Amino acid sequence: MNPAPQLQLLDSPFDSFEGRRESAKTLLGFSLVYLTNYFTDPPATFHPELFHCLEDAALKQLLIVGFRGSGKSTDGSLALPLWAALEKPEQYPFIILISDSTRQATLNITAIKNELETNALIKQDYGEIRGNVIEDFSLKGDGEEWQKQNIVLSNGVRILARSRGQKVRGLRHLQHRPKLVIVDDPEDGEWVRTKENRDKTERWLRSEVIGGIDARRGRLIVIGNLLHMDSLLSRLKTTGTGFKVLEFPLLTADNVCTWPAMYPTLQSLKDKERDMGAIAWQREMLLRIVSDDEAVIKPEDIHYYDERPLNAVASIKGHGIDLAISQKEGADYTAIVSGEVFYVDNTPKIFIRPNPYNEHVTFHNFLQHVRHIPGELKGANLFFVEDVAYQKAAIQEMERSLLPVVPMKPVHDKRSRLQVVAPYIKNGTVLFPRNGCEQLLGQVFNLGVESHDDLCDGLTYLLQGLADQGLELPKIQWVEA
Repeated sequence: MNPAPQLQLLDSPFDSFEGRRESAKTLLGFSLVYLTNYFTDPPATFHPELFHCLEDAALKQLLIVGFRGSGKSTDGSLALPLWAALEKPEQYPFIILISDSTRQATLNITAIKNELETNALIKQDYGEIRGNVIEDFSLKGDGEEWQKQNIVLSNGVRILARSRGQKVRGLRHLQHRPKLVIVDDPEDGEWVRTKENRDKTERWLRSEVIGGIDARRGRLIVIGNLLHMDSLLSRLKTTGTGFKVLEFPLLTADNVCTWPAMYPTLQSLKDKERDMGAIAWQREMLLRIVSDDEAVIKPEDIHYYDERPLNAVASIKGHGIDLAISQKEGADYTAIVSGEVFYVDNTPKIFIRPNPYNEHVTFHNFLQHVRHIPGELKGANLFFVEDVAYQKAAIQEMERSLLPVVPMKPVHDKRSRLQVVAPYIKNGTVLFPRNGCEQLLGQVFNLGVESHDDLCDGLTYLLQGLADQGLELPKIQWVEA
């Protein structure tokens, strides 16, 4: 892969047909010549790399995370498909644009049609490349909306707009499977609040989108922002799935502005932060996943470990359990959060085990699972189980199985319970693995916002239960007024 070129505005992009044709060989040159209405400001420092990677056919999977207003959508969802359709129709005969909603999908395809039909320079140099709708029952959807999202150019290229969750797998244009698929902002802030939605989006991307792209020559480009630590883009960024990842925050680690033409002064940056608010500024402009101001625990409060102490035996293994007996989608989960206590320099440390149990299970399956835990982990195990309602039956059955159970009486509300154990987390007594607890931490950071908090409850029972075992941890108690 060649290095990214330096981005420079052309002195005279319209002088000659030959000059324009030469410029249009690159996505950058095409954009500066034919889409001047969109490229009115001097470029950002990251734009050369962005354009270079967007046009690089060798990059089969590309993830672009950029601040709001960085131009990533204009470059990826307008300039790239236009350039690919007009300059490389043989390479990209079938292009699909995907967004989070039907309305946005329609707007995306309308913007492309508008350039094809009203851009005088495109019409002059490429001829009447119109977006005609033709019948194709392999793609046909619902009437007028389908027609608004599905065009075939007179050079044979089909551009199809879809929304999140819609069918992609199995679609063809003539003999072609999709050669270029651009997924732009597939989620929004409301959608990512629930794990069910986040899981649904990832399943759809992997089965419908990735499964539907031409296996040998297809490209997938995903564009957006980090709306949640467990959002689709966050998962693609952290799971090592083969995506080349580009991240473009507004400010570098040294607080240098990456687009000085857009924000020329320190005051302009301060004004933007003031208008957006601190949380949105951090999330959408600096690309930092942060929780609300009122969060009990924030990402910066977490202490991590890379490996548990070597050649050491845990003094005790604890398991905080929040039981929910239902297998219906949307119901609460049964959560088991496990931790091991090691003494490091004569100080007790609680090492949270990765990949906590979080499932929709029957009562029978739950009991089968917990009965196997002592045999798998060995050593001294204690189970801290909420002692309310039907969970009393679970405590009784576990005791019949000779499992060491400690009933936990819930005190106050969920937020208050988390506040009780928060000092252990903040002072580093509790250590989390660097990978494997993303869902648990997401519930902790977003307590009251996430639709489920079962893992968070399991964690609080675990920590409070261990603190009650005489581990030389400072005791924290509520004092009633």
